[in-house]
Amino acid sequence: MFRRVLCHHGALLACTRNATARAPSFLLAGSRSRPLSSNTSQSQPRDKAKKDVANVEDPFSAPTYNIPEKPVTFVEGASYSLVILAGLGIAAAAGYAVFNELIFQPKEYKIYSKALKRIQDDAQVRVRIGSPITGYGQESRNRAARQRIPHRVWTDEEGVEHVEVNFYIRGPHGHGKVFAEMFKGSDDNEWKFTYLIVEIRAPSTAQLILESYIPSYNTTK
Repeated sequence: MFRRVLCHHGALLACTRNATARAPSFLLAGSRSRPLSSNTSQSQPRDKAKKDVANVEDPFSAPTYNIPEKPVTFVEGASYSLVILAGLGIAAAAGYAVFNELIFQPKEYKIYSKALKRIQDDAQVRVRIGSPITGYGQESRNRAARQRIPHRVWTDEEGVEHVEVNFYIRGPHGHGKVFAEMFKGSDDNEWKFTYLIVEIRAPSTAQLILESYIPSYNTTK
């Protein structure tokens, strides 16, 4: 009895093995590929997300030359032009002043400027008429007449050039008249005073000799 049961059990196992061996291969392949299909379906969204992230452009990697420049308005352009023109005007005025002083300025105005500067620096004159001290050519309300300096230009027997000027001065406390003469030195070509005399007319009269040139004579000649 026990042998029959074992034989029957062995026969069932053998049948089962034979059935499995005879089963079609596509059934076995289908049963084995189910886990792979689930893994494939899960990896597809991840790959797509990576592609989407890679396709997003970095806003900071764009070249700077593509940034549009701010257009210059008409008002800004006009202001820049005015600034440039003003700078050119100042440079031209400075250049004209230099050339006028060195080349084009008449000799009488050079002597007038030197004499007035010497008077403005003198303590005797400042005590009598005060400071600041201004100078002008003539006692007149006409601006052109006040700017015109009476003068005389002459050359002595040795060929030395002389310039004589006379003008008026005024300070807060008084006024006066100036008589000056300068000559151009032959050795250094510089203007030097022959004399500089200030006549104080108000508040009280006085005569001040600020410069007086006495030439040195060679007695051996």
